[in-house]
This record gives sequence, structure tokens and C-alpha cells, in this order.
Amino acid sequence: MVKTTYKHIDLNSLRENTFGNIPIEREIMHLFIDMVEDYIAILDKELPNKNWQELYDATHKIKPNVSMFGIYSLESIIVELENSFRNEENLERIEETAYVVLCAFKEIKEEVQLELNSMQNE
Repeated sequence: MVKTTYKHIDLNSLRENTFGNIPIEREIMHLFIDMVEDYIAILDKELPNKNWQELYDATHKIKPNVSMFGIYSLESIIVELENSFRNEENLERIEETAYVVLCAFKEIKEEVQLELNSMQNE
């Protein structure tokens, strides 16, 4: 299997946690893509409404997946968003931060899909 290097994701942690079990990896990747799509939808819908609790819940839910998929560039930003939503603090730049996360997650979703496509023959 050829290991592809991606801009956002590092799948070493996922592979270690699944002991290299490809069907399980594929299932987790599919679930992650669904979760990312849900998260993007919640950010798009609830940020303009300033629904901080809903935004906090969604951010808190996706946070462990950021680590599992080795998305190191987003770890501190997700924690920052989570804290801002929970405490309703630092909201003056929350839209800008959320936009960075949205853009990254759209690219991350593509990277995971590329990896899934490359695994179809295994």
C-alpha cells in the first residue's frame, strides 16, 4: 500500500488504533466524513443565529476526531472555538476563526475521501 502524504490529515493514529484493520478504518472514515458534513452544516446554520450551546456541543463532539485523524493544524483552533462557544467569550473574531475551520474541514473531507478511494482495492 502506498502511503500518501496529505496537507491536513495524518492517519498514523487511526491505523494504530485499528491495528491496521482496513475494513474498520474505512468504516471510521465514512463516519468521520458524515460527522464533518454535520459539523459544517451546524456551523453554517447556528453561527449566524449565535446559538452558542449548539455550536459548543458540535465542536465538543468533533474534537476527539481531530486528534484521531492527525489534524494537528486544527487542534488548538478547535479548543479555542470550543472554549469561546462554551463561555461565550472572544466572540468578536469567532466568525473568522470558524471560517478557517470550515475551509479546512472541506479540504479534510476531500483528503479522507481520496484515502477511502485509494483503499477500495484492499
